[in-house]
Amino acid sequence: MKKPQLFTVAFVFLLIAGCAADSDQTSEEKNDHKDMSMEEQPQMLEANIIVPEAISPKKEATLKVEVTQGDEVVDDASEVMFEIWQDDKEKSEMIKAEHEGNGVYSITKQFEQDGIYHVQTHVTARDLHVMPTKQFVVGEVSEEEMSKMEMEEMPEDHEHEEHGEENSEAHSH
Repeated sequence: MKKPQLFTVAFVFLLIAGCAADSDQTSEEKNDHKDMSMEEQPQMLEANIIVPEAISPKKEATLKVEVTQGDEVVDDASEVMFEIWQDDKEKSEMIKAEHEGNGVYSITKQFEQDGIYHVQTHVTARDLHVMPTKQFVVGEVSEEEMSKMEMEEMPEDHEHEEHGEENSEAHSH
């Protein structure tokens, strides 16, 4: 009678030891999976807004955005929209961009009057969304308006961009 009990105790001991070894392996596999998932996270999507140096009122101008991810151009964006407004963002106009190639998306628009404008691109690609903003001038503006724009453009670290400020907000989907 003792042999079956001894056999049962030995069997239970081996079963517990086997489960413990299996759980250690599962732990290692989980750590390997964590390391892999950190490496697999996509690089940030970058969108660089390009506006002409001089835009005249009542004439067409082309605004562009270059979209990249790391060193790769993004030609497969699911949506690229340009949002344009002057003083009040609530009165903005949304325009769907055309894909030119090499990661460049563009719109052509005629601006009706002189002034300071804002453009914000809404770029969705590869489960990421970025919304950089830039200010630009159409026609002629007063020195007061230019000073105000320059004050708004000045980043916190006081570095200047050549053609206006570009702020970027990024979201992952």
